[in-house]
Amino acid sequence: MKATSRGSRNAIQHAVLSHIGASPRRVLLEDRCLAETLTTAGGLEMTLAVVADGIGGENAGERAAEVTVNAIIDYCQRSSHQDVPQMLEEALKTANERVFADARRSLRKRNMGSTAAVAAIVEDRLYMANVGDSRVYLVRGGKALPLTVDHTWEYETLRSGKLTPEEIARHPRKDEIVRSIGYDADIDVDLGVWINGGQESESAAYSAQGMQLEPGDRVIVCSDGLTKTRHDLPSAHYVEQRELVSLTKGRSPEQAVELLVKRALEREADDNVSVVILRVPGGIEVPRTLLPVIGVASIAVLLFIVGVWLLPKFQLSSADQGVSPTIPPLPSGVAFVSNLEGRAEALSPGGGRQDLKVEDLIASGKGVYVTIHEGESYARLGLADGSILYLGPSTQIEIRTIAEETSRPETVLQLMTGIILLDRRSDSATSTVVRSPSGAVAKIASGVMGVITSSGEQRLDVDCFEGRCEVFHEAYGGDGIRLESGQHLWVNPVGDISPTDTTRNHLYSFGEFCGGLILTPTVAATASTLFAQEITPTRTPLGPLFVPPTAIPTTPPPTRTRTPIPTPTHTFTRTPTITPTRTLTRTPTRTPIPTDTSEPTVIPTE
Repeated sequence: MKATSRGSRNAIQHAVLSHIGASPRRVLLEDRCLAETLTTAGGLEMTLAVVADGIGGENAGERAAEVTVNAIIDYCQRSSHQDVPQMLEEALKTANERVFADARRSLRKRNMGSTAAVAAIVEDRLYMANVGDSRVYLVRGGKALPLTVDHTWEYETLRSGKLTPEEIARHPRKDEIVRSIGYDADIDVDLGVWINGGQESESAAYSAQGMQLEPGDRVIVCSDGLTKTRHDLPSAHYVEQRELVSLTKGRSPEQAVELLVKRALEREADDNVSVVILRVPGGIEVPRTLLPVIGVASIAVLLFIVGVWLLPKFQLSSADQGVSPTIPPLPSGVAFVSNLEGRAEALSPGGGRQDLKVEDLIASGKGVYVTIHEGESYARLGLADGSILYLGPSTQIEIRTIAEETSRPETVLQLMTGIILLDRRSDSATSTVVRSPSGAVAKIASGVMGVITSSGEQRLDVDCFEGRCEVFHEAYGGDGIRLESGQHLWVNPVGDISPTDTTRNHLYSFGEFCGGLILTPTVAATASTLFAQEITPTRTPLGPLFVPPTAIPTTPPPTRTRTPIPTPTHTFTRTPTITPTRTLTRTPTRTPIPTDTSEPTVIPTE
């Protein structure tokens, strides 16, 4: 059967393919698969992939799979639900009712049923529902991650702990399906996104619903015929998990489904084989069809070009004779990890966690958090608005929105706890707003600004290194307080603002080890020097990923020998916003910032 594919350049691309299998004893294609982009009655634009593997002879399995797919698609189109997991659950329950009712009409069909694996993408977020042993995989960054668990006697018994793994492996019922569409009047739909292979609890798996997808991600939905254990080689599979990566990378969904099915047939798959691939547009991949015809030197040049696109480029600034970084164009609404020391992770709105690495893309959105761990951990992010964000140790920040000049004038960051340094010395007409849990807000349109907050003191410290910065409290409105270059102040939860003094450059020295941002030491503040001196950040170039020998910077990067960076104590807990009870006023004297000596607390992992 020829693969069918759809999807415009900027939409989710998809392709489907089914084959009866290589066994001469197979005379029926009992699998059904479908991918479709639709708009629900509730107004959600959704790309839906469904694979159903029918059970029952004499056309009964074929009929069950057909009814299942049609019922799921039909229900989603007619649904007004805004809760996508609930919509998918109801869709599978509707399919179960229809297959069960159909089976009751004929003794020949009495035992018919079907599996159902469903993946839905709404606004680049993945939602899933599953019954049976069809599967969903996520292919990202050179790895294939299984997101479903098989509802077999083996898996259910293993989770119950009634038998040991060794006893289960020898049991004759281990491969029997214990959940399927149409067997009973009621069905237990699995709504888990099992990113830890079934080791997590059901509630933890459910919380991963709405996983944020990244440009270039591929979601594979398949029947068990693609990846099941080979009949001729029990230690292997018709298509190995690693081959889900190698056979799809750099290829269109249509090419990829054909190669996957072909590989299974080459190994004489004894079952029907069905595959659906959904691909998120974007990402940078070298088409595999080019690799055999270009030499090693050409590959090196290509990688150098890709590296320059991925990492911020550094250009000489005539104003300060330093090196001024600019971010090359990125996909709208994303942040790019251009440098990383130590450990950092991203948290999705659905509760999923992922360790970050250099070159990762992070899509902005409510509930999208980046956490920098304690110790010598720092990160540099390039934002699509052209700014550069440095994150210090023990920091957690929510990347709510990233500005676009044509539609969104502001980048909005929620600093939950920790310390950041923001470089907005670009040509963008947008600005950045940094909010805190206490309601205090810092804003900058052009220049360099540092911001610190902690869940303990619940105050916002702002250091304006270059340009003009603005500080205000959301509860009081007004124009707020403007800071000039070289000034620092703080705002507490009830709106008190400290007198201005000079910036605390030493607190932000992590920028030196996270991309080369070095802040000039601050002269003690006096009435004459505070506005006279122009404190200008300087930088040592980090350079692209792939640098020709002649392009290696002569200036060495900073060494890692230094005085430990003083950082405030932070705990990764969301602090509720405190409602102030009085007007915004300055305190008559400046309260010194207490020195914190306790160890920061890292956000607990699930």
